[in-house]
Amino acid sequence: MLSSEFNLQNVKCAGCVGKIQSKLKQLAGIHSAQVNLLDKTLLVEYSGVKLDQVVITEVTKLGFGASLDIVIEEPLNLWLSVGLPLIAGGLLMSVGMLPALMLDFSTLAGFSLGLFYAVCSFAIIGLVGTKIVKSGWNGLITLNFNMHSLILLGVAAAWLYSSGIVLVSYFSSLAVIQHVYFESALIIIGLINLGAYLEERAKNSTTTAIKGLTQLVPATTTIMVDGGEQVVATNLLRTGDEVKIRPGERIPADGEVIAGEGYLNESMLTGEPLPVHKQLGDKVIGGSINTSGALVFRVTQIGGNTLLAGIIHLVKTAQLSKPKLAKLADQVAKIFVPSIMIIALLSSIVWYFCAPINPFYHAISVFMTVLLIACPCSVGLAIPVALMVGIGRGASQGILIRDASCLSAVEQLDTVVLDKTGTITMGKPQVLGITLAENYSLEEVLALLRALELNSEHPLAAAVVEYCAASAVPLQVSKFESLSGCGVRGVIDSIEYSAGSAAWMMQIAQLNLDLIVESPYSQIYLAKASEVLARVEISDALKPDSAAAIAELQQAGLRVIMLTGDNPASAHAVAGQVSITEVYANCQPADKINLIKRLQNEGNKVVFVGDGINDAPSLVQANLGIAIGGGTDIAMQSAAITLMCNSLSGVSRALDLARKINRNMRQNLFGSFVYNSLAVLVAAGVFYPWCHMALNPVIASVVMSLSSLTVITNALRLRYA
Repeated sequence: MLSSEFNLQNVKCAGCVGKIQSKLKQLAGIHSAQVNLLDKTLLVEYSGVKLDQVVITEVTKLGFGASLDIVIEEPLNLWLSVGLPLIAGGLLMSVGMLPALMLDFSTLAGFSLGLFYAVCSFAIIGLVGTKIVKSGWNGLITLNFNMHSLILLGVAAAWLYSSGIVLVSYFSSLAVIQHVYFESALIIIGLINLGAYLEERAKNSTTTAIKGLTQLVPATTTIMVDGGEQVVATNLLRTGDEVKIRPGERIPADGEVIAGEGYLNESMLTGEPLPVHKQLGDKVIGGSINTSGALVFRVTQIGGNTLLAGIIHLVKTAQLSKPKLAKLADQVAKIFVPSIMIIALLSSIVWYFCAPINPFYHAISVFMTVLLIACPCSVGLAIPVALMVGIGRGASQGILIRDASCLSAVEQLDTVVLDKTGTITMGKPQVLGITLAENYSLEEVLALLRALELNSEHPLAAAVVEYCAASAVPLQVSKFESLSGCGVRGVIDSIEYSAGSAAWMMQIAQLNLDLIVESPYSQIYLAKASEVLARVEISDALKPDSAAAIAELQQAGLRVIMLTGDNPASAHAVAGQVSITEVYANCQPADKINLIKRLQNEGNKVVFVGDGINDAPSLVQANLGIAIGGGTDIAMQSAAITLMCNSLSGVSRALDLARKINRNMRQNLFGSFVYNSLAVLVAAGVFYPWCHMALNPVIASVVMSLSSLTVITNALRLRYA
């Protein structure tokens, strides 16, 4: 599916996000549109041809900006944008407090002090509040209200009210002694800019993990050219180039070692704490560090096709996905700003008619305070900021959360279903021996086995191919077919041969069935048409941490079940070593799915952990699917969470991180709702008749800025999860 990523401008809150997404989804040819509020990007997936210009036009009509180019926003000048309005506002406030200059707005030495304040404050607001004014005004005229629309209305009300008082005093013979809000308007703009500056810094902290991943690739690297060495820019690498890596250097791209050996630190990508030994024929991952030794590798993947690029894309996509909590936040965001405007207007009307003294002053003060204290930003950031930090933290530990919607399922999980081969065991089995039927030679059987298993992706097949490679004569296979949960078959010299499980052999074979026996080891049988020719016994060692990882899951109160396509004797032998009591053997993919469905029908919430092609349907069916690293691409694409490390210990870490992200999202959302509800009620003066609790616009703007910072700061705790 074709897609494009746009950089956005003037997107300030969840309301902006909702309007852009809902508008684009209405357009023909657009499959999906997702906005990332934190880094202000828009990812659009098209059903057919790309419609980039249409997207840019529609986003612009809404009052925002969109571009395919990277937009470098001018950094905020802290002293000008914050210092100037705060200092000017402070001076005006100080002058206003002097009795001799109490603002009756009469002339001072023939000059109107009030008009001077009005002009100066207008100029400063125009100078340092341009972005707020433009964004807020665009929101108002397009009816796409945002946070800046509220601020603009509040500041405009303050300045217009104050200017009106000044003009009445200046053109009237009567002295009008009223409090004005020129200093408040300036201080509000300064505080809003300060809040935006601090919020932007905090937001930058939330993207640390992604930035760390993008910086793993070195700028330059050394390639071998005509027997010599040449330093080139990494972006000039091509598939097939031979790259030399010295101790301490980073691997610039994915490849295969062709000379030398070394120990690579892959912890940033896989979470594995110890360096991994690499030698001739081993795969290397772009972004890993060579801690010792020297090696040469041939580049197999570059640019966007590397594992590192795939991880970065997956993490960014996951950060755009939405858990169930986000749907509630989106619904609130759609009506938030218009609701606040209505509340502000109604509150000011009530105070105008109910205030015992200075009714207009109270009405305008309440109007401004309600507009300024409401914070749609905190609601909009509550979910995305927790996802960005949490998913980024997971990526740095080798835990890739592909779909955030899975997070809501974590809290209810009570059953863990584990595949055996490649999940509990190493997935690198070794052939122990071969038992032959009469009248067949070992050389003939080895050649047939190698020919059939060469195209299979099953871990047992790899062991057979390796065992047969030294002595088997190459044979050509036609009509090759891999039958999930059964085995493989193909035609060799016009005869159909099959290799697979005992259960499958019992279905298709009729001769030499005495070769099919129970064993504590894994087995592969070879058949010629309906005749069994050989039995291969294979052993697969446990992963070093499997027993401890399973014990940790059981101690957490989770029911652990093992299922496998292997025979019962082999399955129970492995289960006994890791203290699993519930075992299901001879399971085909359909059996695995049916077991998960049965568990779900009984009211259980199931997490399935697997790594192979035959695990993909089960990963999708389970309430939560976790793919173990080193597994097949289809398994990783089917799972909601992928563990880059080939270890079961990552399952507990992944579940714990998912719970913490979920908890953090709930805290942020609950805090935002409570803050906005209470703050707006206080600002509207609801509690004033009983406890005389009220706020002025300046305090409201401070509190509003703090609410967003609180949400971001809470999410940043996930960096240490």
